[in-house]
Amino acid sequence: MNELAEIKMDEVSTQLPSVQIFGLGYIGLPTAAVMADAGFRVHGVDVVVRVVDTINRGQIHISEHGLEDLVKTGVASGRLSASIHPREADVHIVAVPTPIHADKSPDIDYVVSAISLVSSILRKGDLVIIESTIPPRTCADVIAPQIERETGFKSDKDYYLVHCPERVIPGKILQEIVNNDRIIGGLTEEATQYAVGIYNRFVKGKLLQTTATTAEMCKLMENTFRDVNIALANEFAAIAERLDFDVFKAIELANHHPRVNIHTPSIGVGGHCIPVDPWFIVDAAPVESQLIRRARQINDAKPNEISQKILAIINENKIESVALLGLTYKANVDDFRESPAVEIAHILSRSTNATIYIADPFISSFHAQNPSEKNMRSSEYLDAIYNSELVVKLVDHNEYENLIIDKDKKYLDVKNNFVLQTAQSVEL
Repeated sequence: MNELAEIKMDEVSTQLPSVQIFGLGYIGLPTAAVMADAGFRVHGVDVVVRVVDTINRGQIHISEHGLEDLVKTGVASGRLSASIHPREADVHIVAVPTPIHADKSPDIDYVVSAISLVSSILRKGDLVIIESTIPPRTCADVIAPQIERETGFKSDKDYYLVHCPERVIPGKILQEIVNNDRIIGGLTEEATQYAVGIYNRFVKGKLLQTTATTAEMCKLMENTFRDVNIALANEFAAIAERLDFDVFKAIELANHHPRVNIHTPSIGVGGHCIPVDPWFIVDAAPVESQLIRRARQINDAKPNEISQKILAIINENKIESVALLGLTYKANVDDFRESPAVEIAHILSRSTNATIYIADPFISSFHAQNPSEKNMRSSEYLDAIYNSELVVKLVDHNEYENLIIDKDKKYLDVKNNFVLQTAQSVEL
C-alpha cells in the first residue's frame, strides 16, 4: 500500500470521511440515509430540484419502509443534505440509473454526466465508487480515461476508483444495504482497501474483494442467471400448454430434487435490473452470449403473448370492460420500471375498444410516469371489479389477498395460472 493510501486508511479509522452521493433515487437516497445514520456527513446531488427540496424537508419521494424516518433524522442531525450542485468531499458515490437504448445497447450517459460532476471537484486522494450497474470494463475503459481527460489525475496514483454494485430489492432496501454481502473491486488494490474501510462502517455482510472488471461482471451474472431461469420456466409453461399438464405443479415437484431450483413462470420480467443487465453482457460479447440473448427475447415477448390471450377472451366473450389488478413490476412496491403489467395494460388499451380499468395501490405513482390512454381508467380495485365483466390479476399485491369476486364475473389469474373462471364467488 502506498503512502497516500496509508494516510487515507488511517483517516477512516479515526474520523469518518465526508461522503457525496450522485443520484438520490431507489439506491442513492437509502444509501445516503444509512451512511448518515452510521455517522458519515453525507451530501446528496440530484438533477431534479423537487427531489432535492423534498429531501431537505426531511421527506422522501419514493416509497420504502422505514426510509422517511431515517431521512428525517439525518436531515435534522445535519449529517444529511442535498442540492443540485456538487461540493468537495473525500468519497464520491455514483448511484445513477443505467438504462438501455431502444436497440438494447447500454446507455451510460447518466454515469458519464455524474463523473463530469465528480471531476469538477475531485481532489488528489479522493475515492470514487461506482454503485450503478455498468457494462464490463466501464471503470477501466471509460471512467478512468474520462477522469484523466477532465482532471489530469491517474487512477493508479492520484485518486482511487472502485466498483461496488448495489444488490438490493425494493421493499427491503434498508435491511439489504446493511446486511447483504458486498462485492468491492478496485482498479488498484489500494483503492479496494480504502473502499473496504468505508463499507465496514455500515455493512454487516461480508466484504468480498476483487478487481473492478470482475465486480462489474458479478452483478450482471447474478441477474442474468435469474433471467435465464425465468425464461426456462416460461418455456416450460408454453410446453405445458401444448402437452396439457399443470406446469406449476410440475415445477413444485421437480424442485424437490436437491439440486434443482426452477423459477416460476411469469408475465414477463420487470424492474430496473433483470430486464436490462443481461443486455450489457450481450453488447460486450455478442457471439459468446447466444443463450443470454435468447432468454431475454423469451421474457421480453411474454407481455405481448399474455395480452393476445386476454384479447382472445375479450373478443370471444364480447367483453366490454376489463379490470387489471396490479401494475407494478412486482408485488407490494411502487416501482413501475420495465413493468410487464404496464406493457400489458397499454397493449390491451390500444387493441380493444373495451374499457380498461387499472387498479393498483400505487396508482398515483403510475400516472406520474404514464399518461392514460383514451379507454384506460384508474380506479380503486373494488370499483374496478364491480364495473368490469372480466377481472385479470397481474400482480400479487397483499391488498388483493382473500378478495371475493361475485356478480358472476369472469376471472383470470395470469400470475399463478391461466385458467379462466366464472363463478358466483371466486376467492383470489
